Amino acid sequence: MRRSFSLVCLFSVVGFSVHAQWEAAGLLSTTSHFSACAFHQVDTGLFVYGSNNPGPSPSATEGGIIQTWDGAASGGGYIWYRPSMAMEDIDVKMAGGKPWYIAAGHELYNRSIIVRKTLGSPNPFQFDSVRTGVGQYYRAVRMRADLVAFAAGGNSAGDGIIDMSVDTGSTWANIAVLPGQPVSRLHFVNDQLAFAATGGYSRLANNGVSLPDSGAIYRTTNGGLDWEQVHASNITGFSDVDFLNEDIGVATRSDGAMLRTTDGGDTWTPASVTISGSYILTSVEFREDGMGFASAYRADGSEGLIVSSSDQGANWGFNYSTAGMNGARRIYDIYFYDDEHGYASAHWKPLVTDGLVTGVQGTDDLVFDLFPSPAADVVTLRCQGAKHARVELLDTSGRIVAALQMNGPEVQIPIHHLQAGAYVVRIQEGGITRTGRFLRM
Repeated sequence: MRRSFSLVCLFSVVGFSVHAQWEAAGLLSTTSHFSACAFHQVDTGLFVYGSNNPGPSPSATEGGIIQTWDGAASGGGYIWYRPSMAMEDIDVKMAGGKPWYIAAGHELYNRSIIVRKTLGSPNPFQFDSVRTGVGQYYRAVRMRADLVAFAAGGNSAGDGIIDMSVDTGSTWANIAVLPGQPVSRLHFVNDQLAFAATGGYSRLANNGVSLPDSGAIYRTTNGGLDWEQVHASNITGFSDVDFLNEDIGVATRSDGAMLRTTDGGDTWTPASVTISGSYILTSVEFREDGMGFASAYRADGSEGLIVSSSDQGANWGFNYSTAGMNGARRIYDIYFYDDEHGYASAHWKPLVTDGLVTGVQGTDDLVFDLFPSPAADVVTLRCQGAKHARVELLDTSGRIVAALQMNGPEVQIPIHHLQAGAYVVRIQEGGITRTGRFLRM
């Protein structure tokens, strides 16, 4: 069923409307699991995929990389693939005006592999692979801004590993062994501060699922050279971790629980998640406007889920379900290029957005006007249908810099005290969230 809402934001004299919607992409495969994606332009990026039913005894089918030039709206071109591979994660940075992609995975969980641009080639999408170790596998890869790269996963002893490359992925050296569980995902807040989640779920043959009995969250404050454990769970492991800014972050646990920190990872407390039944949380990401999104699926494959948060990760609720779809019922990762272009990697069909997805989808009567932009002292917010709404101003780091109550269809917001730059206005009422932007001169 297609559900939409009207949202009109006026910046100076320009107006536009968008619809909150996740929909099936044209990019598909009947057997492959799309594990993750990364985009260097609004519609141009790469999806990584793995073999059907990867696990301790996976099918010996291929894993590889698919490129899309239209935001996955239609087909895609296979640009790298190998037999018996499962590609798990991918990242991209810009260098010299061109994209630099690095992907990570493994060969039957027994040999770790990195795929990156062929050195010396002028084509940024010509790739070759580097085998980095026997008896180990990768599930995550991330680069710092300087292209120093980190790949993480596990070894045959059952421990987590983090490897590092300082030559754009050509050679790799182990810098950390994290006892107990393999690394699920890495997240760099900045070039010095980063986090690793360990003990995430594993996909087994015939689409079974293994939930480890423990996991942990690790942190580095010196650019990835040293890692310390900041939280541990003896219930199950963590599938992902992401931060809105240096202080506020969320970790997804395999059993459907979410933990949140507001002090840079020193302490973690449960966030509220209002989704019924049992499900496996697989990933989490904050958009630049402060909205958070997480992906999940039912263990029986009957439904893929997206949940969202409009209050910096404190409370999470239903955003989207794939129960009525043929594919995409197992969502493994979620990624936003910007506030309006998002992708959910799934088996066997990714989901894409066609507008600014907000916390609650559905029809409502809120029409949101915000003007002028740029502004110097005051911006006017008009919202037809608003009665007792909370209005928040957020800076580019997602921090709330001002808040007020809106008790009618119009309110003037003083901004003379704010620094010059871009800001997000967020209005919340009756479970509905709307956002708009303006520039402070």
